[in-house]
Amino acid sequence: MQESNRHQWANRIPNSLNFSQEQVTFILGHSLRSVYDDVVTADLPDRLKALVEQLENGHPPPLGAR
Repeated sequence: MQESNRHQWANRIPNSLNFSQEQVTFILGHSLRSVYDDVVTADLPDRLKALVEQLENGHPPPLGAR
């Protein structure tokens, strides 16, 4: 009987998940920006730091690093 009551209650809940494209774009954009900020502020692994330093000094990276 409890299962039947749950289904009746669920059927009375209006479907309020009708988002406009603008709302979806805002939510996705905010989420992507947050992830991007985390990636940009994260420390580079030592191997990548060494490659960046070589490139900044005008030396090409080793052949195996490409």
